[in-house]
Amino acid sequence: MLKQRVITAIILAIVVVGTILGLSSFYVSLLFAVVLFFAISEMINLTLTRSHVLKWLAALGMIGLYFAALPTIGIRLIAWHSYAGLLMWLMVLLALTRYHYSGQWPLAVRIAIALYSAVLLWICVMELNFIQRHFELGGWLLMYLLTLVWVADIGAYFSGKHFGKNKLAPAISPGKTREGVAGGLALNALWITLVFYLSGGWGMDYVSFLLLGLVTAAISVVGDLYESVLKREAGVKDSGKILPGHGGVLDRIDSVIAAAPVFMSGLFWLGAV
Repeated sequence: MLKQRVITAIILAIVVVGTILGLSSFYVSLLFAVVLFFAISEMINLTLTRSHVLKWLAALGMIGLYFAALPTIGIRLIAWHSYAGLLMWLMVLLALTRYHYSGQWPLAVRIAIALYSAVLLWICVMELNFIQRHFELGGWLLMYLLTLVWVADIGAYFSGKHFGKNKLAPAISPGKTREGVAGGLALNALWITLVFYLSGGWGMDYVSFLLLGLVTAAISVVGDLYESVLKREAGVKDSGKILPGHGGVLDRIDSVIAAAPVFMSGLFWLGAV
């Protein structure tokens, strides 16, 4: 299982990094379209139905809207996307503090959560496209955002494994600990500092750059917990099986979905856009 997981991770890294840093905006948008297709399909599977036909039709419909909306991407629209996404994730955070397992969500609740999740996915992919297209070194800034999530995961895994004692959210994800989150943020602080001195901080001062990175990494945990709730209510371990050793696409991007609007909101507040 570990070997399979490592092989899949290497292939994913090559595809994602190679596309973002080595190919044009068209191919980056195409990559995000593929991600969006499977993410929407898996999300519907977790909340509404396991019918392949309905899942794929909904995913194709979202892809059509996605390509139709790409030409409209602009600073003002993305600003509204970012602030709306930030507010929505703060609402998710509040809901998670009050979460109690049900296992029997009524249809109306499942429809509402499916729509809410679809909007969160939409906001994320539109912002990722904007970052890559708008900034002079957009590919590198986009990779930096992704690494904030990856470094947080790595730091949380090792610090949680060796020092984890206090559960972060036992009712949602028993394996996550406060020590793990702290370790992830500590490792990120080092990574953010290194990136700042290598990149110049994209026009931001060090303190602002550090705070934005840490807040982005912290909110990424909320994305992970949110997906854990959906899987718990659906009675499944993974969102899908398309990625051997890793589960589904949602299992790989849940943290990024939460991190993107917070990161973009911070860029707007700091005048870096």
